Amino acid sequence: MTEFDLKTDCRHVKWDRPCAPHKQRSKVCATCDEYAPIRHRILMVKLAATGDVLRTTSFLRAIHATWPGAKVTWLTRKGAAALFDGNPLVDDVLVTDDAITAARLATETFDVVLCPDADPDAAVLAAMAKGKERRGYVRDAQGRIVALSPGAQRWLTMGLSDSTKQANTETYQKLVAEVLGLDPQLVSEPVLEPHARDAAAVRAFVQGLPGTGPIIGLNTGAGGRWAYKVWTREHQRTFLQIATAAGVRVLLLGGPEEVETHMDLLAGAAGRPVFDGGNHNSFSRFAALVDQCRVVVTSDSLAVHVAAARKVPAVVLFGPTSAAEIELYGRGTKLVPQGLDCLCCYLPRCDRVPHCQALIPPAQVLQAVQHWLAAAAR
Repeated sequence: MTEFDLKTDCRHVKWDRPCAPHKQRSKVCATCDEYAPIRHRILMVKLAATGDVLRTTSFLRAIHATWPGAKVTWLTRKGAAALFDGNPLVDDVLVTDDAITAARLATETFDVVLCPDADPDAAVLAAMAKGKERRGYVRDAQGRIVALSPGAQRWLTMGLSDSTKQANTETYQKLVAEVLGLDPQLVSEPVLEPHARDAAAVRAFVQGLPGTGPIIGLNTGAGGRWAYKVWTREHQRTFLQIATAAGVRVLLLGGPEEVETHMDLLAGAAGRPVFDGGNHNSFSRFAALVDQCRVVVTSDSLAVHVAAARKVPAVVLFGPTSAAEIELYGRGTKLVPQGLDCLCCYLPRCDRVPHCQALIPPAQVLQAVQHWLAAAAR
């Protein structure tokens, strides 16, 4: 192959190794029918928690519809990078705290830089990147966050005003589409694809579980930032009792922080069809586990967005965070405790007794689960 033959503007070019069409199907540039010229170079700067990063992948199809032929580069924190394994809509992933990332931002030019959050770290990276156009937020020479559109100003205000946040009735997807100047109608589910080997391994694991009832997932944690996003341990124990008594099998879902929780719940449910999905799963394997559930019960956490990505109904318990902002795509139920005027407070902790999550009874959660099990059976 001569230099002239190499189509250097193709999305498939990897530079340090053969491209996938060549390696997998023996295609060569001169005659390749998979040639995909890059027409737009897009940089998305989205850091934050993994659940927040995942839900922002819901804008990827809108990005590709807005800029056909786009090569999308996503800049995020190292802990979220694996979310993009197997994602066909993202071409490159850059991580913070990496000298290579700094070098690329200093040398590459993007057609559009998107920064959907008024996060100072994300905004300074968006300002530093070489871009012909910027949407969302940047950080200026005085360290201030600058909103680049009326939609961005509205989202900024909402993040700084408790009363504005509590009064909001629109989803994150609708609000951030306005921040980025995208058509909300083009926004769809988040994108998270389990690897084939994880999907096969989890199918085998679930097929080997005893019992015949439908499997639902109970996500037992919610990260460490808001203590009262997590349903109480007492309610989780009760839910396992009444759900299994109703003929449901339950798969416990959680991360490393929930190891002790799972041990306790399994001990309390001895003899019942309650099973541990593990606490050290990759994002891919976690998605595969959610795929095997008919319904997922969870607080406002990563599992909500994994369920949305895998199109699994979710029963979501809310308290300190905004129920309005979470998009369930018509597949789920939002449960909000009644009689409280302090919901959507975003307080890490509070001294109210009983607190919000303690006011969502297990029987109500089971009723919502049974609704979605019945809906799937129709």
